[in-house]
This record gives sequence, structure tokens and C-alpha cells, in this order.
Amino acid sequence: MADNPLLRGSQYVEEILKGSDDFLEGIAAIQREDAVRTGCAQPALPMLDLHGVSRRDVHSSLLQHMQARMLEKLDSLDDKTLSKLLELSFPYIHLEDARNIVMKLLQRFPIIDEKYLLHLAEHPELYTSCPTAVKRQIWQINQGFFGEAVSPLLDKYMAEKESVMFTVYGSDKKATNFFSVSPKTRRQSAVVQELVDMIGSSLPLYNTLVQFLRTLYLRTHISHYCTLRSEIIMSLHERESNIRSADPCHKFAWCLDACVKADHVDSKKARELYTFLETTPTGEDVLGDISMLLRDPYALNVVCRSIIACLHDTQKQWKLPRESDELESLLRLLQLGLKALAILDSKDYTQDALDVGLVVKFLPELMNPMSLTFPTQGFLTLLASNPQAMHIATSYAVHLLEKRDLLTLNVLVSAIATAYANHSEGVELPDAFLHQLVYCSLYPQPIGVTELCNIIETFWVPCAPSSEPVLLHCCRLLWATHSQLKADLLEDTLEAIKPGNQLSTVAHEQYNTLVAHINHQK
Repeated sequence: MADNPLLRGSQYVEEILKGSDDFLEGIAAIQREDAVRTGCAQPALPMLDLHGVSRRDVHSSLLQHMQARMLEKLDSLDDKTLSKLLELSFPYIHLEDARNIVMKLLQRFPIIDEKYLLHLAEHPELYTSCPTAVKRQIWQINQGFFGEAVSPLLDKYMAEKESVMFTVYGSDKKATNFFSVSPKTRRQSAVVQELVDMIGSSLPLYNTLVQFLRTLYLRTHISHYCTLRSEIIMSLHERESNIRSADPCHKFAWCLDACVKADHVDSKKARELYTFLETTPTGEDVLGDISMLLRDPYALNVVCRSIIACLHDTQKQWKLPRESDELESLLRLLQLGLKALAILDSKDYTQDALDVGLVVKFLPELMNPMSLTFPTQGFLTLLASNPQAMHIATSYAVHLLEKRDLLTLNVLVSAIATAYANHSEGVELPDAFLHQLVYCSLYPQPIGVTELCNIIETFWVPCAPSSEPVLLHCCRLLWATHSQLKADLLEDTLEAIKPGNQLSTVAHEQYNTLVAHINHQK
């Protein structure tokens, strides 16, 4: 094969011409030795010459015709013949005109010989030309290539999520709500579908991608990786992939997805999810994956909203929170989701007991924010130290804003701001709360100027300077509402939220963009 002129290409032509005393005779010799051997084509060559058709065009046309005929026959060949054909044709894979045939041949093999895969991986131009079905087998023996392939997609996915989270208005000029898109619609995104196509039916690649998501979430603390974890398994569920039966979290993810779709965890679904947790053996690492599914912002948002609804139901029934089994199930789901990072980091797959103070003292006080004693020091202490308390309180604040109970809202967000000023490590204001606080201030109808000024003064101004997420969302709010504020109040607010040196360049750029936008509108 090494002496085959086709494999030597231009080098072979150069050697013939250099070794010939007559240049034209050398060309003629090449044409005689390497002319098309097809009997039906040979007599036509002189006539085609007379019509000015170059031999290159003739050969290209013949090659395309023969390729089409060969591709038609591939489906009718048995495995033994295909293997022999691959062995004979693979040396020609470096010839671009012949590469398509070899790639089609490789696609026919569910298991490709590793020597071919290694050769493809060693040559970038060949690897790039491989169809996904062939690349999939390369990825299975080389995780590095798979990581390089999925990394740009993961970056694009994160950028898309962040864009929606921090955008004020969408393309339709309406206020954007991060949580308004249905799970099924989200799974149809180009990035998710491409990732699922890359996995195909390969369980090893699925497990590798899941491990990538775990690692990236652990490294970056960005919960959108948890969303993607959920969207991947549910996309495979929709395609009825065999992979779903191999993932012990599949049924849990399926049930949770139904709750997100319904925007509520009813008592039946709460029992199903909680039963799954109860039947998971202590110490099983599946708990880490379940915690990631629950840490998905969409799932966490629905669980928190369901807790608020459950609390209202207990009030109507004149019951205390500790008397509700449904509430206990929801609180355990919330607790596990908020522990996702700690579980993955420590690999401690045990479930903690609920904080008694949260159930017995915090929740009853939360549901009565207009009492004369609200907020007590115990309430503020738990709010500043317990992530569950912070998520439930902020979810209740969004509920009050949706109901336009702005007087109660102002009392609650003031308490949240006070607690956040003394918060401990690990207790942050949820992005979901900040996003919805802006969205619900604008939609379906903007809140009044007085109420807007109260929220800015009691919450945004105290929290924004020391928290980058708060500052970014505050910039979203001011971008949309600055024209409603008096000039002196707007100026004081901009000065109060001006980012300090401890915040990133992103925060400074966003703030400067807002200031430039406001100045341009004057």
C-alpha cells in the first residue's frame, strides 16, 4: 500500500516528472499508468478532450458516480465483507475525495476496531470529519476528546441561562420571567438536543457527562449545571432511551419534572418524592444526584412555592406547621436540594434531621409578619444562618409581591435585608428571588412609584453594595424604572449602590452601562 500512487499523491507525480527527460512524455506516462480502467469510460476520453472537458472533471464525475453506487451497495453487504472492505479502504482515508466512503463504512460498525479509532484521533483533520456516530466511539476511549467537544456547548448553555436571568426585557419588549418557560420547551434548546445526540445510546458517555456536570457545579457553584442534569435525563426519557433505566434517579427526575410542569408539588407527588428519599439506602451516592436534581432553580422554586401554599393551607385549617406531614416532606426536599454542594463535596450521603426551630418558631412567625413583635431576634438569627429559612422567606416575599400586598412585603423585605447584613457563609439571597422581585415589580402592571421607592430604600440599597447578584438585579430594575424616579432620589440610589472594589469587573461594567444608559435618556 505504501507504493500506491494514490496514497503518495503529488509526491508521486513530482518524482515521475523529475525523472523524465521529456516533460510531456512524463505527463503522458502518468496518464497511461494511472488512467481510468473502466472499459466504458476509456473510449469516451478522446471525445471529451475534443469538447474541452478536463480529465480532472471527468475523474471527479466518475468518482462521484462510483461513490454513489458503492454507498447503495453497503446496506446489502454482510459483516465479514464490510470488515474486509474497511481494511482495504481505510488507507485511503487521508484522500479527501475518498474519505466519505470510509466514514460511511465506519458508521456501519457498532464496535469499531480500536486501531482505527486511535488513528482517527491522532489526525485532527480526520477526527473533525468523523460523523457523530464514529466520534462517539472515539470519545468512549478518550474522555479528553469528549470534554473538548462538550465544553463549548456547556459554556453556551450557561451564557444563555445567565442572559435570561439578567435580562430586563425580551425581544417582544415584555418583562422576561426566567421561570415562565415550560420544561419541555427548555429541553428543545439546540444545546440540550446536541448534547443528547452526542450521547446517543452510550451509557459510558452519559455517565461521563453527568460526572462533568457534578464537577463543574462543585467547582463553580452555578446551579444551572443542576438544571442541565435534569434536562438531559428527561430528554433521554422523551426519546425512550435505554439509558433512563440505568439511571437510578430517572423516576425521581420524572416525578419532579411533572411537578415543575404543574408549577406545584401536590400532596401525592410530595409523598412520592419523599418515599423515594426514604427508600434510598443510607450512604448511597445516588443521594448526591438527587440533591442536584432538587437544586435545579426551577425545581427549587416550585418546592418553595409549594411550601408557601402548604403554610397557607395549615393556617386555614387552624393547624401549626409541625402538624402537617406534607409540609415536612416539602421541607426535606428543600433541605436536600440546598445541601447539594455539601453532599457532593464531602460525599456524606446521609440525610439530616430538620431544624426544629425552623418548623416550631420561624415558620409560624413568617406567616404573621404584621404582628407587633415581628421580626424577633430569633427570626432574624435563623434567617441569617439557615439557607432553608432564607429561601422560604424570599419565596413568601415574591408571593406577597404577586398578590400586590405591598405593605406586608415592605415589612418582610426589610427583615430580609437586616438579616442579610449579618448573614453567615453559605446563606445567600437566591437568584430566583432577586429575578422575580424585579419581574413582579414590572409585570403584569408596574407597582406604584411610592411602593417602588420603598422597596429600593428598604431592600435594594442596603444589600446591593456588598452582593454582586443583588447589584446586577438592582441594575435590571433601575434600567426599567429610572424614568419614574425623581432625579435626586435616582442620583442618591446610584451613589448608594456603586460597587466596591470587592466586586468583579462584571459588576462594575454593568453599573457603568446603567449610568451611561440613564445619562443618555436625559
